[in-house]
Amino acid sequence: MPVASNYRSVSLGEWRLKLLSNAWNVELQKVVLALVDQQPWAKHPQTISLNLPGGPAYYLKLFHPVKGSAAFKDVFRDSKAFRAWRQGIALSEAGFDAPLTIAAGEQRRFRHLRRAFILTRTVDGQALHLFLRDLTKDGAGKGLFATKRAGVKRVAHLVRQFHLKGFVHGDMVASNILVADAAGSQPIFYFMDNDRTRRYPSWLPQSLWKRNLIQLNRMPLPGITLQDRMRFLHAYLRTTRLTSSDRRMARWLERRTRLRRQQCDGVDASGDFRRLMSWPENFREPADIERV
Repeated sequence: MPVASNYRSVSLGEWRLKLLSNAWNVELQKVVLALVDQQPWAKHPQTISLNLPGGPAYYLKLFHPVKGSAAFKDVFRDSKAFRAWRQGIALSEAGFDAPLTIAAGEQRRFRHLRRAFILTRTVDGQALHLFLRDLTKDGAGKGLFATKRAGVKRVAHLVRQFHLKGFVHGDMVASNILVADAAGSQPIFYFMDNDRTRRYPSWLPQSLWKRNLIQLNRMPLPGITLQDRMRFLHAYLRTTRLTSSDRRMARWLERRTRLRRQQCDGVDASGDFRRLMSWPENFREPADIERV
C-alpha cells in the first residue's frame, strides 16, 4: 500500500486534490469531477460504482455539505474525504487492509466546504456476514460448522488487534468489512468506509471500543447464532471462561443491542434475545451503490 509521500497535492480552481501519481490521469480526472458535479445534494454520502472501458473498477464516494454546527467545524478541519484518505494510510502502516485510495478531493469557497470525494479501487470480495454465511451454506456437517466457528474467532481477533492499536471505526457493521480471497491462503479482511475512523493513543482507555462491538452485534446475520456471538466475545476478550466483569460487559452489550435495535430498526426489542437476533428468512438487504 502507498504511503502519504506517494500522493501529490494539486490545486485545481476551488478543488484541493490528493492524487496517487501512478494511477491518476487526465481522462480519469475529467470523468470523476464531472460525475461529482452532476450529483444533486443529498443528506447522506453517495457511493457510485465507476467502470471505465478497458480500465480498473472504482468506487466514488461523494460527501455533500452539511448544515449547522458541523458546517462551522468543517471550516477549520479537513473534509471527510481527506480524513478517510489519511486513515487508510494509517491502517495500512499498522498492518491492516483498506481499499487503495486513488484520489481524494475537497472543494471550498472562502474556506467553506462545498463538497468532497474519495475515489478508491474496488475490492473483489464479499461483505463479512455473507462470507460467514457461505462457510456453511452447502450443508450442515460438523466440518462446515467448525469452519464457521474458526471464521468468527478470526474476525474477533482482527477486531481486537484493531482496537489494541488505537483504532475505532465510525460504523463497524458487518457490511463495512469485506473479505477477499488471497489465492489459496487465508482470506484478507478490508476495513471499509473509514471517513469516521479515528486513532487514539494506545494508553488512553477506549470506551469507544464498546461502540464498535454494539455496531457489529446489532444486526441479525445469516447463519450467525447467539452461540456464535458468544464465541466472538470469548475470542475478543481472549478467554475461555468469562469473569464477573466480562459477564457484566456481556449483559451491557445485550441491553445496548436491544436499545439500538429499537432505535434504528423500529422493532420490539423486548422478549427473547435469541429470537430478536435471529435472521429473518424473508429479509433482503437494500442496494446502496449506484452504478455508472
